[in-house]
Amino acid sequence: MHRKLRLTLGRLAALVCTSAIAVTGCGGGDESESPRATAKPTADAGLIPVAQACDGLFDEAIAKEAREPNGPSEVYPVKTESTGQVAKALREESARRSTPEDLCTLTDKAEGKELLALTVAWTPHSPPSGQSVHYTTTVGPEDAGRLVVTCDIDRGGGTESGGGRSLEFAMRDHFTVSDHSHAKLLIASAKKITSQLDCREAPEYPDPKIVAPPPKAGLR
Repeated sequence: MHRKLRLTLGRLAALVCTSAIAVTGCGGGDESESPRATAKPTADAGLIPVAQACDGLFDEAIAKEAREPNGPSEVYPVKTESTGQVAKALREESARRSTPEDLCTLTDKAEGKELLALTVAWTPHSPPSGQSVHYTTTVGPEDAGRLVVTCDIDRGGGTESGGGRSLEFAMRDHFTVSDHSHAKLLIASAKKITSQLDCREAPEYPDPKIVAPPPKAGLR
């Protein structure tokens, strides 16, 4: 009888553990093995390492450029909408009345100097004939690079009248990282957004090395 009671209690404990594991874990496991939150850092996060900037868009090569020669090792991520919320806003936004949506904004401290900003908006411009994506090198921190991406989306059973639709991704860069890094950041941002917009034809993104070759040692 006691053996049956122990088995019943054991099964009950296992059931409770299974139900709760997604919330708290179970059985004294190492918390360091739990999946980390993947949400974009908010303004409450304080300063974060440059390598964690823009929801993981910065790789170590870009972070290294941002830190050198006298750049900050930490940045302050200004709170922006999630990728899903930006995609939703773009679906509802008329191509003829589009305003830029913020994707990532970094400052040197809370309410401090802007270091970098990525935005997206519908544009009347289209990539050159035969291309679905076009990267443009620009000059100066206020207009550090642009990427135009064709993305026709269904709206109420069909595409919006007036021809194809394109998105323009733009960035401001006061880090003054290389043009190759600009291309990588813009292309990575565009991939995140268009993957949630369900473009009728998937954009063919170029290799950043092709549109903006990596700088030679000592140059940007």
